[in-house]
Amino acid sequence: MIDRLREVVRIVSGREREVLGHIARGATYREIARRMDVSPHTVDTYMRRIRAKTGARNRMHLLLLALSVEGSLVNAIEDMGLSPTPKSPGRSRV
Repeated sequence: MIDRLREVVRIVSGREREVLGHIARGATYREIARRMDVSPHTVDTYMRRIRAKTGARNRMHLLLLALSVEGSLVNAIEDMGLSPTPKSPGRSRV
């Protein structure tokens, strides 16, 4: 798995890695375009190139790839303001 991630990091360009970083943080294509000062069409082109280079078949594969390249799932969850450990369901007191 580690070797596969190293290979992915090696084959994608710096801008493509930047897009993956934004995806890992939950950004939309429009938000990514604004942050990178490109059009949403360009973001889509980067995503298609990443899929072609990595063999990612769908958005979930891309998200997992982005999280792997960016760092950790826990960091991404915390960046979204969520708790990485789910709270146990309890009885609500009325």
